[in-house]
Parts: sequence; C-alpha cells; structure tokens
Amino acid sequence: MIKFFRNIRKNLLAEGKTANYLKYAIGEIVLVVIGILIALQINNWNERRKQRTEEIEILKNIKSDFANTIIEFEENNAFKKRIISTSAVIYEVIHTKRNPYTEKQLDSLISELLINPTYNGQSETLNILFNSGKINIISNDSIKNKLVLWPQQVEDMTEDEVYGSNIVYNNLYPILKRYVSLYNVNNQLQYKFKLVDYSSQSSFTSDYYSLLNTMEFESTLASRELTISVSLILSLELIETAEEIIAMIDKEIKKLK
Repeated sequence: MIKFFRNIRKNLLAEGKTANYLKYAIGEIVLVVIGILIALQINNWNERRKQRTEEIEILKNIKSDFANTIIEFEENNAFKKRIISTSAVIYEVIHTKRNPYTEKQLDSLISELLINPTYNGQSETLNILFNSGKINIISNDSIKNKLVLWPQQVEDMTEDEVYGSNIVYNNLYPILKRYVSLYNVNNQLQYKFKLVDYSSQSSFTSDYYSLLNTMEFESTLASRELTISVSLILSLELIETAEEIIAMIDKEIKKLK
C-alpha cells in the first residue's frame, strides 16, 4: 500500500503536476492522521472495556465481602441481644431481692454475660484496593465515598467491643471468682456450641446471695450492658450501610454491563 502511494507521488512529480501533487500529499497526510485517530479511538475503547470489566469484577467481590460481613454482624448481634436480655433478668433479681432461680440456672445466666461477640472479619477486597490505590477504578463517586468511610465506621464499633471485652476480663471475672464457681459457670457456657462439658459439679458452693447484693457487681453489669448496647446500635447502623452499598453496587453493575 505504501509503495502504491509512493508511485502515485512520483508520477505526479514526473508529469509536473505540482498542484495536484500538493493536494494529493495533503490528502495522504489527512488519511494517515485519520488512521492514527481511529487506531487511538479503538485502543481507548479497548482500554475502557478492560477497565469496565475489571471494575465490575471488583464490585462483585466487594458485594460478596459485604454480604459476608452482614452475616457476621447479625450472628454477633444475636449474642449481644442475649447478653442484654440476661442483664435485664439479673437486674430484676438484684432490685427486687427475690431470687426464683436455682444455682444451676444462675450459673447459666452468668455464663451468658461471659459471651464476648466481636467482629473479626475484614474486607479483603477493600484492603487490596486501598493498599494498591485501585480504589479510583470505581467510577461511581457515591459508592467510592461510602467505601472510604467504611473502615472508620467499623473501627468505631470495634472500639466499643474491645472496651466491653476489657470489662469482662478486668472487672467481671475478678468479682465472679470471689463468689461463684467459674467451673460450674463454664459448664453452662454456650457460644455457637457448648464450650466445655464437665462430667461433675464443683465441690464448692457459689455464694450468689452475696454476689447479687454487691454494688460492684451491679455496676460492672451496668458497664457491660452499656458497651454491648452501644456496639449493637453501631452494628445495626453498619448493616444498614452495608445493605445500601450492596444495592448501589447492584445498580452500578447493571449500568456498566
């Protein structure tokens, strides 16, 4: 093709048709420029297509991560609600000075307070996006902004969970050990399954009367319940945010396809 155009130029010059040669040369340049522009346009289109395909795959992975996060939040929240409910039962005994429960039943109630649900999951896709700087591949600014804010929102909730854990280990356990057989309490402890299964009861008798009439225990229980309640509220808000993000991602994927 190039040889063909070169021969045309030679013939025009040989025939002295300078004006026609210039017109032809200009036309040839225009054709070359148009060809380059078309090639660039095709290249840009291919790049956008590749980027769009990558963005869709990233959004799908983020959606999967958030779906799993919601499941974990809901499982933990079920335990948090159990703790709050159990606290109300124990408050009733403390404040009315009436104890209708057997020692084994009280062991079971106390064991509920020792459950320590915490969020341990992380969005691997988000971590990769943030660390690699690929977060900007997400074209929807609304989705991007929510994803950027998400880690801090999770941290706010987990701070309360950590504080609640500290209350259990630093405050609740010490007072329980003074009055109650943790051997018997642990035998009633069930998280997602029964944690221990002792074949016998402790040879010691728990002093629930003294425990339930100690202001230190009531105060510790109040602190435990408060942190659990706050983390529950924050977790419910996170679930709502996660569901919003998933809905936005579904809509965006449809648009990108």
